[in-house]
Amino acid sequence: MSIFPYVYHMVESFHVTDNDRKIALYAGLITSSFTFAEFSAGMFWGRMSDKIGRKPVLVMGLIGTAISMVVFGFAPNLPTAMVARALGGLLNGNIGVLQTTVAEIVTVKEHQPRAYSILPFVWCLGSILGPAMGGALSQPCDNYPSLFSRDTIFDKFPFLLPNLVCVVILVTGVVVGLLFLEETHPEKKHRRDCGLELGNWLVAKCWGSRVQSAEADVKADTADSGYFDDYDEMAPPPYRSTETSPRLSPVEEVDNLSDDDDIEKQMDGQSGGTPKAFTRQVVFNIIGYGILAYHSISFDQLMPVFLSTPKSDTDVTLPFKFTGGLGLSTKTIGLMLAVQGVYSMIAQL
Repeated sequence: MSIFPYVYHMVESFHVTDNDRKIALYAGLITSSFTFAEFSAGMFWGRMSDKIGRKPVLVMGLIGTAISMVVFGFAPNLPTAMVARALGGLLNGNIGVLQTTVAEIVTVKEHQPRAYSILPFVWCLGSILGPAMGGALSQPCDNYPSLFSRDTIFDKFPFLLPNLVCVVILVTGVVVGLLFLEETHPEKKHRRDCGLELGNWLVAKCWGSRVQSAEADVKADTADSGYFDDYDEMAPPPYRSTETSPRLSPVEEVDNLSDDDDIEKQMDGQSGGTPKAFTRQVVFNIIGYGILAYHSISFDQLMPVFLSTPKSDTDVTLPFKFTGGLGLSTKTIGLMLAVQGVYSMIAQL
């Protein structure tokens, strides 16, 4: 989200055209190159996470985004900027992987809606901080002449600074992911994780005594209250832990299946062992979500362009016939988009 306040001015600085309408077109190409590349690579990263695990894919997505933003910050022309954004989309198609990870962490179905609501909540937080930062830090030699002098790298690349700050945040995310993110893939989570071991060692060195005492208290409380026994009863059959659940006989397993499980088994039998994923309800959800995304991304793209485009002196016939925009600065646009993020966060809560 950090590029939206300044993407129009960035294209304008490339001097590819003096026509405001074409500048808006090229700005749209830059932003859409990311989403198209992400769309193209999404299925690949989903399959890759099934083969090598969720954690490596999520960490590689952060690294790929960091590389993309470095190239984007140093972009001297329009093609380089488009390639940089497309590279970020290709290396960061992990939204589905992230949602799968949440589903594998939160196995109690009653808790999943709340868990899934955290993802758009954090997105709203990023949509507040990202545009505000991107708008405030772009063109630093013009906005902060006392801090950033001319004839420096930030004068030659006026949109590098916000990308460097984003890279620092992404590197922090990579470090946190390597040290503290646990693998959730059922077949991969039991393998050795050197990064997680290092993270646990660092935590033990820094807060060892306090963490151990807190864990001991929690285990004692839960053992007395029988929490884990209750949890096992609450969990649906596919998510029962094999360590604490008694092994049922085949007859008992069949008797304990729910109606949903019977339906799934029938579907497996009808399709030769392969469940039908694209049911009518799923297709309707995909179509509805696609329409929503079309509207949302169109607004995210057009609003900053309208705010950035210089004012026009031509005749206006409202509501549909008018040219030009409001001619606002990047800082003002970033602030307006941040306020929009605040509204979104309140609605999400």
